This record gives sequence, C-alpha cells and structure tokens, in this order.
Amino acid sequence: MVIGYLQNVKRKLGSPIVKVPDILQPSYFPALDGLRGIAILLVILTHFGINKVLRFTPFFGDSRMGVDIFFVLSGFLITTLLIKEQIKNGRVRLKRFYLRRVLRIIPLAYLFLTGLLILNINHHLAISALDFAASFLFFKNLPLRNEPYTAHFWTLAVEEQFYLVFPFLLSFSINRYFFAVLFVSITIVAICFVNGSHPIDDVYIYCRWIIKVSRYFFWKGPMFILIGSLLSILLFKQLIVLNSIHPPYFLSFILLTSAIVIHNKYFVGYMPYISEYFSAILIAWVILISLRGNDFLARILCNSAILKIGLWSYSLYIWQELFIGANAWQPWMRFLKNCPFYLLLFSKLTLTFLISYVSYTFFESKFLSMKKSLRGDRPTRS
Repeated sequence: MVIGYLQNVKRKLGSPIVKVPDILQPSYFPALDGLRGIAILLVILTHFGINKVLRFTPFFGDSRMGVDIFFVLSGFLITTLLIKEQIKNGRVRLKRFYLRRVLRIIPLAYLFLTGLLILNINHHLAISALDFAASFLFFKNLPLRNEPYTAHFWTLAVEEQFYLVFPFLLSFSINRYFFAVLFVSITIVAICFVNGSHPIDDVYIYCRWIIKVSRYFFWKGPMFILIGSLLSILLFKQLIVLNSIHPPYFLSFILLTSAIVIHNKYFVGYMPYISEYFSAILIAWVILISLRGNDFLARILCNSAILKIGLWSYSLYIWQELFIGANAWQPWMRFLKNCPFYLLLFSKLTLTFLISYVSYTFFESKFLSMKKSLRGDRPTRS
C-alpha cells in the first residue's frame, strides 16, 4: 500500500500540468485578500508599539510575522497565475509578467520616496543618498545601514529580485522548478539552523560565505515565497486534492493562531529559523483551507472591513513607515509628543488609513487598472 502510494506520488510529480484544478479556477480569492488584511494589521500594530500592551501575553507582536504572510501569499498567487497562463497559452509571457510587477510595485513606491525626499529636505532628516539609491533601485535587503524611514523597502527589494529570476525557471520547466525549489527550501533552513547552533565565527572559513549568502539572499524573504510557490504546484499536480479534505470548522483559525504564537521569539518552544519555517508552513495550510471559503476563519477574512484593509494593504504598508515607533519622535508628530499611548496609537492609525485611502483611490488604483487590463481579469492583489 505504501509502495503504491509512493509510486502514485512519483507519477504525479513527473507528469505535466495540463489543467487547472477546480479550486484554483476563480481569478479572485476574497479570503486571501482578507488574510492580507490580517497581515498588514500585524505589521502596523507592531510598528506602532502595540507590544506595550501585549508584552506579557503569548501574542507579543512581531512585524516579521505579517511580512512572512505577505511572502507566502505572494509566492502562492503569482505561481498560480503563471501556471494558469502557461496552461492557457502554452507559455508564460514574461514581458507582460514583468510589466504587471512594475505597475504593481514601482509607482506607489516611487511616490513615497519622492514625498520622503521632500520631507528629507524640509525637515533635515539626514537620510543619505546611498539609502535613497538603495530604495529606488531595490537593494535595501543587502547588509547596509538601516534608515527608519525606508527600512520597509527591504521586502520590496526581496520581491523584485526574486521575480527577476524565478519566473524564468518556472517558464522553462515546472518540474525542474519544483524540484529546485524543494531542494533550496530544505537546504537553506538546514544551513541557517546549523549556523544558529554554531555561530558563523566557529565554522570553517570557506563555509562562511555560503552561510552569509543563504541568510541574506534566501532566508530573508525568498524562503517564504518558495513555500507559497510549492503549495501552488502541489495543488496543480493534484498531490493535494481539496475535495478529499474536510477540515474541522475552526482548524484554519487554530493554525493561524498557532503560526503567530510559534513565530514569537518569546514563545517557550521557539527555535531560531525552525519556528519561522514551520510557521510559514502553517500559513500555507491556512491559505489552502481558506480557498474553500466556508470555515470560521474564512468568514472572518471575508468580512467587508477586513477585505477593505486587504485591498489597501500595499498603500498601508508603504505609508505606515512615516509614523513608525511607539513614540511621536518624527518632526511631523511632535504635536502628539505628550499624548497617552492609546491616543497616539489611534492618531497614527487614523493618519495612516487616511493617507492610504487617498493614495489607493487617486493613485494606486489607476495603475492597478492598467495591470488588470494586461491580464484580462480582476486583480488578485499579487
């Protein structure tokens, strides 16, 4: 029986993908927009100092948790779109893919940087030319001096660099892409975990560069994009068939909660790298179950308010950096310097949501409409 199962798995892994599974037929997955809303709330609330309230609870905030959710979602959605395109057209049109990525990421990012450049001049923020160059050219994920106003651009750099390479591999051969991704996702976490147990200074000199490259170019972002990408391929290969899975009503909610808890470095069972890795796998399962849209968490994620936050998530992520921190240390926030924390938090949230609403409505949505026309269906926020 076991041998027969393994032979079936081997056959499916080697077989070409010729059709889109029923669960992936829709062009829009509302629950995943809602999950993006949860992710951005994790990022913003942590950046605005919610840990002052949560520091003695198992839910101590970690903005990286929200970012990791974004990465897993991105890997899943974009891989799904590319494979669908290959099935429909016989190939991946890379030119259109990259134009869609440009329209999705760059206009709003450059609008923010332009505004920040004006603030830098008017308020003497001392943001260096190198930092602006790293942000404009998307290499903020390299080990450079971190500037608070542009620190969040490391995630955009990871996404842009990742998608410069991996779509080529996917369009060349999905099977080879799958096995390469599987190998990398296992190898990198092993390297990072071993390094966590044996600090980099204790290993042989010729291994140090391997460890550094693994940590900077794979662990911080690409690893979690790959987990989402693997989930998509497993669905297309029908190694995961949702029709045969009937999860309990509260399972995805429990999985999401568990992912947040084990990701917390103050969790009693926390293990560097391993905890983040398994947290991302739990998020992949949350995505999987949420595709059905009929369980407890999916109902929460499909709430109109959560969906709206998910819709604005990129604008929220970009603009929240202007108000980052538990205190009013920015020049434009000094009028709130002596306010109680709760009032300060409310003010920062209000300003962030207001700017993001204006940004999305009058700027970002215009480019999303152009992006939509290149694909011919409704945006999936990827």
